[in-house]
Amino acid sequence: MKFSYNGISTSGDARSGTISAVDHDAAIAKLQNKGIYITDIHESTSKNEKNKPNVGLLDEISALLPIKNSQKIFFFRQFALMLRSGLSVTEGLNILRGIQRGGMLRIIDDMNDQISAGRSFSQAMEKHEAIFTPLALHMIRSAEASGELEPALVRIASFMERQAEIKSQLISTMTYPAVVLFMTVGVFIFLMSTVIPKFAAFFAKTGRVPPPEMLQMMGISNFIHQYWWLIIVCIIAILVSIFITYRQPKGRLFLDLILLKTPLIGKMISASSMSQITWGLTSMLQSGISVVQSLQIISSLINNKMIARDISQAAEDILRGDDMGKSFRKPYIEGLIQEMTLVGERTGNMVQVMQDAGSFYEERVRSITKALAAAMEPISILMIGGIVGYVYYGFFKSMFAVSG
Repeated sequence: MKFSYNGISTSGDARSGTISAVDHDAAIAKLQNKGIYITDIHESTSKNEKNKPNVGLLDEISALLPIKNSQKIFFFRQFALMLRSGLSVTEGLNILRGIQRGGMLRIIDDMNDQISAGRSFSQAMEKHEAIFTPLALHMIRSAEASGELEPALVRIASFMERQAEIKSQLISTMTYPAVVLFMTVGVFIFLMSTVIPKFAAFFAKTGRVPPPEMLQMMGISNFIHQYWWLIIVCIIAILVSIFITYRQPKGRLFLDLILLKTPLIGKMISASSMSQITWGLTSMLQSGISVVQSLQIISSLINNKMIARDISQAAEDILRGDDMGKSFRKPYIEGLIQEMTLVGERTGNMVQVMQDAGSFYEERVRSITKALAAAMEPISILMIGGIVGYVYYGFFKSMFAVSG
């Protein structure tokens, strides 16, 4: 924030001007430290604010929406480019604010005000830790101390891009089974609620007893018609139970363990987590962050709590004096990572070893997602074809029974 002031210096001269500060009290304190006694002070409109584009309704709405990962990646990439071009931090932020909208624009304005008030870039980011993640904050804090802010910004952007790519692969892979399951349930309900009742009415008119297959389907159809509300209640109860269990620490561990034990899906989750570990270690070790601190940060980023717990325990083991290779011998840290860690310790080239492992696991995630997608196609055909085929089997057997 900028404040216009009028005051008197210690020598008795009249002083006026503007000063940047976080708030009104901070502005007064800064002026008093300079030996200026305030007679009048009020918030002023800065040049940045004058140059701000008119904020319309869409901008106000977009400011309330969550900041996209792509916006953060763009921010780090462009900011690194501007620092590489020789611009200062405040100059870079002033340019970035002209090409950002919504919540990101407000964050840049706030950081710019804090830096103008004398705070460092990392201190300005701390207020927005929920947006930029602890990994980015620790890397930038370390980079400021070493004077390598621009490379750190590039590493953060690269790490976030890899994470976004893996997340996109997982979502696209899991979307297909979800759609197949939805279609299967839809086909089943349609057949049981529309087709089978017509068969039941037909056999009631003929007075013949339907074959066992048709009797089974008629029973399912009657149950759906009579107790549809109970089915909905049971589905809601199951979903609520899963949600409540997932919110509890022990319940989250149990559900994450089930996911890890699920064929293909468990391998995919494990591979994506190992990719997070290796690339996270690569980025943070390059930025000068200690192994223990890096592992603690990584454990907070991994979604599967069984793997995250193993990483956290590995960090504690290292603090107790164990070497990294021994500390990584945990049930849900894959054997390749354990062996690669030993190699990295022996050769003294942990960053390169982790980088190679990260590339391997990136490729493994791609291969597993392709295998899962390929496996879902015949499964979907069997599920939908099995339901429709069973209904047609019952239909033809009923026709033979009526004609016979």
